[in-house]
Amino acid sequence: MSKTNSLASVQTFDQGFLSNEISDLFASHLDLNQFCTVDNELQGVAGDIRKINVYNATGDAEDVAEGQGNNSSIAVTLEEKEYRIKTAQAMFEYSDEALMRDPVAVQTGITRLGISLFDKVNADIFAEMGKATQLITPATYDFDALVDAVAEMSITDANEPVIEVQGRFIPTVWAITDKKGIAKARKAMKDQIVYDPRLAWEQGYVGSIAGVALFYKQNLPENIMYVGTKEAVTVFNKTGVNTEIAARGKTEANTRMNDVFARKYYIAALTQPTQIVQVVLSGGSAHVAQREDGDGATVAFVLDETATDTPVVYINGEVQTSGYSFSSNTVTFSTAPAATDSIVIEYHYTVS
Repeated sequence: MSKTNSLASVQTFDQGFLSNEISDLFASHLDLNQFCTVDNELQGVAGDIRKINVYNATGDAEDVAEGQGNNSSIAVTLEEKEYRIKTAQAMFEYSDEALMRDPVAVQTGITRLGISLFDKVNADIFAEMGKATQLITPATYDFDALVDAVAEMSITDANEPVIEVQGRFIPTVWAITDKKGIAKARKAMKDQIVYDPRLAWEQGYVGSIAGVALFYKQNLPENIMYVGTKEAVTVFNKTGVNTEIAARGKTEANTRMNDVFARKYYIAALTQPTQIVQVVLSGGSAHVAQREDGDGATVAFVLDETATDTPVVYINGEVQTSGYSFSSNTVTFSTAPAATDSIVIEYHYTVS
């Protein structure tokens, strides 16, 4: 909806202008192609449940003699996990007088709309990275640790440190940690870290080692690094940012107040667990997805590690909100899961 004449006479902030402005801010602060895959075909509304396919593949090549064949096949497993479509929304309120007095202040508020959407989606992306289950626990972040992490993943183009996407270079394999983690890596690897000018545009880029591009991110937990590819996490979203300038009712018109809303509809999901590894030092928190099979009789499942948080329980890919309890490091169901049920118990523990 268009602005009232009093506001339009000061500065044009129509719907099209704001949509483009906030979309540009969102894109400039978060290049989703850098760390994850983007799918712009999301259908549905906020709160709708979507089942996301999570794939794993196991198996190896074998030596075969003349007339002999393979003893086993590559096995692909599919697990469906439930996710809800999220709405990230930010609101900015300002008066006609504020805009007339200081247009820059109002523009700063609009800028924050875009940045706050970036912060929210970004946090959910890293939360999905935090669900990684592949784990190595080295003594420090050194060359061997990164090589071992890459070896845990199935990477088809590992020999290419960067790939070109829409005229920009992005890393094939990345590693993300906090600033203290970067300091540990620099002390351990020193001049082995080489700066790749093709990645100079990347915010937080430190350098590359063993074909892995190192990045730092503020507010990450200490003693943990994620090494992965953009195939690990997928962001399903509706293209663009929805922007709304609220119509002024009698009260708002009387007080000359204006409200601007910006929204983003999306799901962030860990879709390829084989494409990301947790590299956790002593004292760091590691994520576990403990898998169990129901048998129609067993109700109590003891965790393999000592949980430091309350586990999240899935049965056949559906998160359970009731029907079980957690005590003494044991998940106990009120009714035994059936023999056909696949159980996943996700939790964190401290690496010693």
